[in-house]
Amino acid sequence: MANSNYSDFKEIVRDIDDRKILLPDFQRDFVWKDEERQKKIVASVLTKMPIGSILLLTSSADEYCSKIIGRNADLNTSDITGDVDFLLDGQQRITVLTNVFSNVIHDKCPRVSELVSPSLKRRFFLKIPKWIDVHNGKEADLFGIQTLAFPLANPDVDIPEFLSGEILSFIETQTFNANDNKPYNPHNNLSTDLDQFCTSFSNGYLIPLYLLIQTGRKKSQMQLRFKDIMTRISEYIKSEMYDYFTSLPSDAEQRAFVKKVMHDDPDECTELLDKVTYVDEFETVLDNRKDIWVDSMKIYLDSCVKTVYLSQIRVSASQRGRAIDIYENLNMGGVSLNTFDLIMARVAKVDKKNFLQRIKESIESTKTYPNSVLESSIKTILSSALTNKTYNATLKTNCINKGELNPRYIDAFLDVLCLYCNNPSFDPDKYKVDFIKKDKILNLVPEEINDNCEKVINALDRALFFFQTRCGIRTIGEINYNLMLVLVGTLFMEDSYFYNYEVHRLLEAWYWSVVFSGEYDKDQNSHMISNLQNIVRCVSGTNRDLTWLNSISANVLKMTNFSDKDLLLMNKVNEDRYPKPVLRNFMCQYLLSGTYMDMFDETKKISVFCEDADTLEAHHIIPLGSAKKVGEITADIRKNPRHICNSPLNFVYITKAANKDISDDALDAYEKKIQPAAKAALFISSYTPASHDTEIKVRGLLESRYSMMQGTISGEINDLLTNWM
Repeated sequence: MANSNYSDFKEIVRDIDDRKILLPDFQRDFVWKDEERQKKIVASVLTKMPIGSILLLTSSADEYCSKIIGRNADLNTSDITGDVDFLLDGQQRITVLTNVFSNVIHDKCPRVSELVSPSLKRRFFLKIPKWIDVHNGKEADLFGIQTLAFPLANPDVDIPEFLSGEILSFIETQTFNANDNKPYNPHNNLSTDLDQFCTSFSNGYLIPLYLLIQTGRKKSQMQLRFKDIMTRISEYIKSEMYDYFTSLPSDAEQRAFVKKVMHDDPDECTELLDKVTYVDEFETVLDNRKDIWVDSMKIYLDSCVKTVYLSQIRVSASQRGRAIDIYENLNMGGVSLNTFDLIMARVAKVDKKNFLQRIKESIESTKTYPNSVLESSIKTILSSALTNKTYNATLKTNCINKGELNPRYIDAFLDVLCLYCNNPSFDPDKYKVDFIKKDKILNLVPEEINDNCEKVINALDRALFFFQTRCGIRTIGEINYNLMLVLVGTLFMEDSYFYNYEVHRLLEAWYWSVVFSGEYDKDQNSHMISNLQNIVRCVSGTNRDLTWLNSISANVLKMTNFSDKDLLLMNKVNEDRYPKPVLRNFMCQYLLSGTYMDMFDETKKISVFCEDADTLEAHHIIPLGSAKKVGEITADIRKNPRHICNSPLNFVYITKAANKDISDDALDAYEKKIQPAAKAALFISSYTPASHDTEIKVRGLLESRYSMMQGTISGEINDLLTNWM
């Protein structure tokens, strides 16, 4: 991996021109369209200020579908031999600067309509103020106009005194349109009309910055026009100075003017003024000074683009995963490049349809689900929607939000895709942890991605259907361990597994066993692959031994330091350990999966598919207000993770209406408001009314709830596995 703090921007532009630097098709839209924003980065270059970094991925030209920087159309790379650099980060600044300092983008865009943005129809110029305006103090003298002496002794390496904010007002833009006759239109021939335009500007002279980097068939013309324009500007400045000099009314004023102009060379100035013919010879001095000024100005501008303070980071094709990490670090807090972007660019080589749009269309297509895999309670609720095909699990779980794919869905898509492509025969022994790692995913061939895209989308939809109908999951974000979605999605790539009722029951038993035992609390990757291997062996009939699953389910609500009784009842607070918040979600989801009566409205049932499902929130079954002691503040209790009322055992999903019905009544009074059916379903039918201590009552109720939930969940898991034993 190469990294340099300085870049020869001329070389970058020539590499763009030679198609050695390409823009991969997955790159975001060009957004630096604002004129002031473009001017600011130009000002940074012209003051030799740092302008950030670019990230380049070196690979073969046919690795990704790509474009010429600044152009909309895809590029045919079939005639490009050898490796190229794909621009992963820096598109905005490189596009702007290439447009400002060269003609390359327009040479590659025969039609203006092919530009990525109309904002690229701007031509940038550096304004050199008229001498009289500098002399009168109307304009700042950044470039030594007043004395025709460039202010830097070594303009190729010296840093200017002025800052980017000071030069900003000297950057001028002019726009062109297709087929107009403006002399700066890049599609017109370069002629002396451009010289005339630049030297007849209303309040100064213009240096066309796009002539600084000369390339292509107009290279010689660009060199000639740049030289002539600079020469003519210097001649106009010299003429202004000499005309002013000769207009001075007295010899003393003329001598004072000569001394002011030649203050940098007092010996030559004295020698000149000793001559009787100094007035005529002063014009020769100005001629010499203008020539030196032109050379210095050229050297300075050339150095600005030749030695840009731009860090280049190059990553080889074998380190594509590292390139993503670098990108994310460079753009911390912004929109990050990801593995999916590179995958999209690769598949574009075999299918020109926008891959992201293709995925969205597949997700949004009508879906069909079997009633036969559902339990009776959910079957009744979903029957009409399944019959009318109005239900879509992927959409229902918010995998597309405001037109954007959920990042968790993208991750699952890539993992399932890689697992399947590397093991399409479902051989349990061939599943490897490497198949869900970035490098392996990035090595998928475009044809595999293209051929299996819709299959994976369908499999993930089936998996989300499973999580909704059996696990109390409302959105993809509620699947706490995303690899569980990957496992089920991989399994449901096979039709026969998805349409098997007993497979759904096996997976549900596995799900509750895992989430309540803490199986995925650590080493998720290895545990998921191991679980996948064992489940495939079981459903394929290779090995129906469930010893592995029984060992997991034995720890349901018993796993030390994750879900054991003492931890859930806050008996370990002195050890500074308390339950993880995720357990609260698991308990709420478990109850939701079975449906239950609303706490206060006997006419309403709560489920994943009820009308209030989207607004259900996890709330304290025993309200903090009813459990607080004298002097305690509810807000303080809520923030205390060690308080017994904040145990995962004290939570359930409730409606907003139910939340309003919860008050600060004493526990005895509050408990009487809850519907009997809800008490039974939510395991809150027992507490210790004999005690006068609220905390003892709460602890007694939650301890009873723990025992009932632990027994019920374990019993349900055993029931689900009946036909697999």
